[in-house]
Amino acid sequence: MNENTVFVKTYRENEILPVTTSEVWRYAGFLGDSSEIDGELKRTFEEMQNEIGGIFSYKVCYRQMKIADEKEKQTLPFLEGSKALSKLLKDCGEIIIFAATVGLEIDRYISKQQRISPVKALLSNAYGAERIENLCDTFCVDIKMQIQSENRFITRRFSPGYGDFPLESQKEMFALLDPNRQIGVSLNESLLMSPSKSVTAVMGIKNEKCESTSANKCNECSNKNCEFRKQET
Repeated sequence: MNENTVFVKTYRENEILPVTTSEVWRYAGFLGDSSEIDGELKRTFEEMQNEIGGIFSYKVCYRQMKIADEKEKQTLPFLEGSKALSKLLKDCGEIIIFAATVGLEIDRYISKQQRISPVKALLSNAYGAERIENLCDTFCVDIKMQIQSENRFITRRFSPGYGDFPLESQKEMFALLDPNRQIGVSLNESLLMSPSKSVTAVMGIKNEKCESTSANKCNECSNKNCEFRKQET
């Protein structure tokens, strides 16, 4: 793969993993307490889900790059600011960086509902969060299969703002990917992306099989008070 090339992949709705309703409720703040989800709330959820059906646009742009040059000099500055990321990328010779989005229409729907129905605004915001995570999961599975066909292995993804990976690294990743031109994702001065349901991340490529990690990636994060932290089952 040419490391100077930014590739774009677009998914159809039926190519994305189905909606995990329990994850939507978790993002909405219902952390496993199903007693709080009454019949009326479920009906509102179903109504919201019908209204936003088909508005998502699933796009990813990505780039495969070497970590060091021929003299083994680190060439990607944003990889140096995080101990957790350095640990993840240990023994990796290359990385894949990517940006993903589910489009702007969900933001417009949320904005409209903030004026009309705060409950729908809350639920649709959570729904969009679930959709972008599922898009990332789908893309990562595709990349994993591609890399394994080369008899190599891929690490899990790691995003700026997660753990000790500085959010400021977004700037360098945007410079490398140009996601504004590629898939319509921009970055403002506050380091917030638009559309809001967008993600950037890094994955490592190595020649040996990666050590298994917890199925619950929240276990590896030092922010124990995160409101979206997954609970153990």
